[in-house]
Amino acid sequence: MSADLGKKTGLFVTAIGHYVPGNILDNNFFDTLNIGSDAQWIVDRVGIQERRSILRPEEIRALRFGETTREDLFEAGRIMTFGQMGAKSWDLAMERAGLSTADLHADAVIGGTSVPDSDIPSHACYAARDSKLSTGYAYDTNSACSTFAVQLQTMRGAFAIGSARTWVESAPRGKCLEVVDTMVESSPEGADTIRMLDGKPFEQDGQAVQKFAILKTVAAAQAIMERNQLRVTDVNWFVGHQANLRMLMSAAQRIGIDPERHLYNVDFHGNQGGAGAPVTISQNWHRYRHGDTIVMSVVGSGLTWGSVLFRVHEVQGK
Repeated sequence: MSADLGKKTGLFVTAIGHYVPGNILDNNFFDTLNIGSDAQWIVDRVGIQERRSILRPEEIRALRFGETTREDLFEAGRIMTFGQMGAKSWDLAMERAGLSTADLHADAVIGGTSVPDSDIPSHACYAARDSKLSTGYAYDTNSACSTFAVQLQTMRGAFAIGSARTWVESAPRGKCLEVVDTMVESSPEGADTIRMLDGKPFEQDGQAVQKFAILKTVAAAQAIMERNQLRVTDVNWFVGHQANLRMLMSAAQRIGIDPERHLYNVDFHGNQGGAGAPVTISQNWHRYRHGDTIVMSVVGSGLTWGSVLFRVHEVQGK
């Protein structure tokens, strides 16, 4: 990220990258795990047809029926770490920016995950190490599926107080996203609505979460548009939290987003947690044109929700 591009001041995403595992799990696979799922029901209710995994189907099946453990798979090198996945995403970002990691010094690296590899150190430290990135400091900022919005708001504050500085000598070339505005809110009284206790499986009140997700996705998107004097017709692209395609379609319709302006990947990638929205933005990098506006609206446990307004710029490198 940069705080100064040309004559602009503010926060810019100079490039974005993603990594998606290669193993594809269709809904029929989950029927073999004896967890009470039904392939067609999944498509009808949540609109998900496939998911991606680091593990192969037979490894997941063995894990499900107690024939192996996570520790066994980790020791066998079958589970990628946060840092390793981050490094793959970083390589794509550097390629898009036309930059080399060797030429950069990051003032800060911010990480975040809802499924940590370890309690300490921060996953940002692992990501910086595995990406071979020199940095002044690294820390994690987690807010479940709202994490990306929270991280961007945190980074805006870092630039504002001067703890992160301007890239002048490393001005990027090509496309970038200006972070025009960010908004994050929470309702902690709903903390138990979505949770994953230490060593326990993920839990949520499905009916309450569905209602909350639709209402807050709509409200957050509308709030950031209103705050920046934008009509819905001024928004070129909309991206929501990739939890449930039916929920997303309902939210986009309520906002007034035309289907061709609604970007999503949940139908073939499933719920990717906090990575869902930024991965969707990254996967559609080639579609953005100078002057486009992108509204991202996300919801997560906490209960927390937020939105980000991006504007696309084409920058000529020095």
